[in-house]
Amino acid sequence: MPRVRHSAFLASPQFAYVYAVLPPLFWSGNFLIARIMRHDIPPIQMSFWRWAVAFAFLIPFAAAQFRGQGAQIRKELPFLLVLGAVGITAFNCFLYSAMHYTTVVNASLINTLMPVMCFLFALVLLHERLRLHQIAGVIAAFLGAALIVARGDVTTLTALALNRGDLLVMGGLTFWAVYTVLIRWRPTKLPILVFLATTIAIGAVFHLPLVAWEASQVGGFTLNAASAASILYFAIFSSLLAYVLWNKAVATIGPGRTGMYMYLMPVFGAVLGVGLLGEPFLGYHLAGIIMIFVGITLVNRAPRPG
Repeated sequence: MPRVRHSAFLASPQFAYVYAVLPPLFWSGNFLIARIMRHDIPPIQMSFWRWAVAFAFLIPFAAAQFRGQGAQIRKELPFLLVLGAVGITAFNCFLYSAMHYTTVVNASLINTLMPVMCFLFALVLLHERLRLHQIAGVIAAFLGAALIVARGDVTTLTALALNRGDLLVMGGLTFWAVYTVLIRWRPTKLPILVFLATTIAIGAVFHLPLVAWEASQVGGFTLNAASAASILYFAIFSSLLAYVLWNKAVATIGPGRTGMYMYLMPVFGAVLGVGLLGEPFLGYHLAGIIMIFVGITLVNRAPRPG
């Protein structure tokens, strides 16, 4: 993870939990907007313009930090190429393509598997093992998330039919779990803004042949108020802020523990539904939220694996 000059308070594990909470909030909005705009913006172009605009916002702040970093960038370039391909291009193209074929419910349910993937990859690459009460925490959080997604009737989950969109979500989440573990497995020595700008630029470049192919098949999209606002949200909240905070959390508390906070996405989805759409707050919401917080607490209270 990039070295960042900040106070000991901002670098503390306690503050890292705040970093871990905010990305799932921003990504909850990302799921919803991507689903709403699926007929207006083709998926690969949605992903490309998300990152192109994010880079345009970031580069004025990162430019000064690039001075003197050429040698370090060249040294880390093979790894940065992997991170850009996995965490920027593959993950986002898979996710946005999935929104054309699956529902938010299906995507949210499959998304609950991502923390488990993080723990599995962390076990393989970092040799981080789960203790018994951490396993109990993962199970509790998973069940709580499933309860919210199923709207209190877990029997409805058996009626969900998998489609190619669900497979795309699974593929995207696998890429994201790999990215999450890799940034802890081989920490960069670049300043955080240089690291982020470089991986974004690499990921955007990898998009270009896919964008050209997609445009030849389905055409482009109309830039209007709705599409511009969506891309701005993707760029600022789902990309820049979410990735900076997520990377900080992973560097401080590890990929497995950080990944547990993805279980907050159904919680934020429920809260957004109540607050913005006037949906009722029901008993299964409360039960699921309690189970998720119990699970996260169990995992994060455990001592760091030795």
